[in-house]
Amino acid sequence: MLLLTERPSDFPSIVSTSLSSGRYATMRPTRRSSSNDPPPSTYRPRRIGPRRAAGAAAPVHYLVGMCNRIRGLKEWRDIPRDLANKPLVNFEYNPNVAPTEMVPAFLADADKPVVARLARFGINLPSRAGKRRAPLLNTRTDTLRRGSFKTMLANRRCIIPAEGFYEWREEEGKKQPYFFYRKDNKPILFAGIWDMSEVKGDQVPSFAILTDEPNELVAPYHDRMPVVLDDPNSWLASSNQPLDQIAPLPPEMFAVRPVNRAVNKVSTKDIAAIEAA
Repeated sequence: MLLLTERPSDFPSIVSTSLSSGRYATMRPTRRSSSNDPPPSTYRPRRIGPRRAAGAAAPVHYLVGMCNRIRGLKEWRDIPRDLANKPLVNFEYNPNVAPTEMVPAFLADADKPVVARLARFGINLPSRAGKRRAPLLNTRTDTLRRGSFKTMLANRRCIIPAEGFYEWREEEGKKQPYFFYRKDNKPILFAGIWDMSEVKGDQVPSFAILTDEPNELVAPYHDRMPVVLDDPNSWLASSNQPLDQIAPLPPEMFAVRPVNRAVNKVSTKDIAAIEAA
């Protein structure tokens, strides 16, 4: 079944995931609360669509979580030359990158030169009412313009190179993972925003990946997709309207294939196990 989180209709949504429970939450830009607003603890998932009749075949559904697992970059030399001219970043190949793990990223900070650094997947958000909030993993392009993260959009944009990303689809009652990648096997370049997160007393650069409407290849698997750049320089360049500068990778450049359910476990880092038939 497809689950969404009920919320007042005037709330723009920014999606993140809770690492402790594995459930998805809706992060809302800060606004003044009203006496008519229900407390966050009263929000409950709701069913979308009719109930299935007894004995009917199970339909195929995509799952709610969006781009919370990627396949990390394998070789620095695979990065486009105009990005790779930054000082080399040492990293280990991770074919199953999960939230809070570190990967190479290219960080733009206002008018400063773009730098390459290891960055953490998921931006830590300030606690709310004394409660720890889930890291921000994804941000919707259609809400970034007016949301509380527009400062990051204006000053702290980033690119995350990777081999591709995973999405899951429910098929016959099981979560089947699929791997999306470029047909030419070049790295995918995700558009993101970044900030510093406090992690065990240290300040660590952390990122969230932008998402948008899916192209025709991704649409049968999910109702959102990560923003994959064709021209990375326009996203990192100084601009008053950075979202208007996005040049997405054309749909015909993508490919998809099923992979082994071993990738469902975040602890699986063996590419052979993930690609096993």
